[in-house]
Amino acid sequence: MKYLRLSLDPGQTTVHPVYDVLTGADCIERARGLHGNVSGNIATLLFHIRGDVERFTTILDDIEQVLDYDVTSLSDDEFYCYIHNETTAVDGALFAAFTRESVVQISPVEYHDDGRATFAVVGPSVELQDAMADAPSGIDLRVERIGDGAPERAVTAGLSERQREAAEIAVELGYYDVPRRASHEDVADALECAPSTAAEHLRKAEYKVFSSSFP
Repeated sequence: MKYLRLSLDPGQTTVHPVYDVLTGADCIERARGLHGNVSGNIATLLFHIRGDVERFTTILDDIEQVLDYDVTSLSDDEFYCYIHNETTAVDGALFAAFTRESVVQISPVEYHDDGRATFAVVGPSVELQDAMADAPSGIDLRVERIGDGAPERAVTAGLSERQREAAEIAVELGYYDVPRRASHEDVADALECAPSTAAEHLRKAEYKVFSSSFP
């Protein structure tokens, strides 16, 4: 048995409108797909979301493919959302590829504000290769990690490439040492960006790592 940790980027491919919202709407701070099942062209999905619930549900109301949804609030900016919707050709093909009989998808699916989604799957090597081959054309599907058995929970799995780069540089420079040996400005110089941008990358990375460690 093997596992793959995958990064999916639809690029210019037309994906489900809900995917676009989860990865691109400014009312979403973080979104994770927890569970789901597919029957024919209908997908029923459960998400854990941090963001503005009123703005999010207003957007859902305007998506034709969303047949029904329900929200359970956990706090002012955190909620579960159950969505019952019709699939599109692209996400239907993705579901078919990675929900085949011999392949298990490991929750959660992490949705990123750079348009990517990351997730893990487990199964026999040949079946995983077949699943990758059956993914829709135009989708950039990359293997981030491969191993035997089931993947350990990676607290950094939810980071964007830029957030990961900022965090790695910060560790290397001693930003997290006690006492601290580097500043936001030092990290910014290494990233070749403004100090405020470096600080924002680190803040988001820290939030994602800690919220994954203490869900």
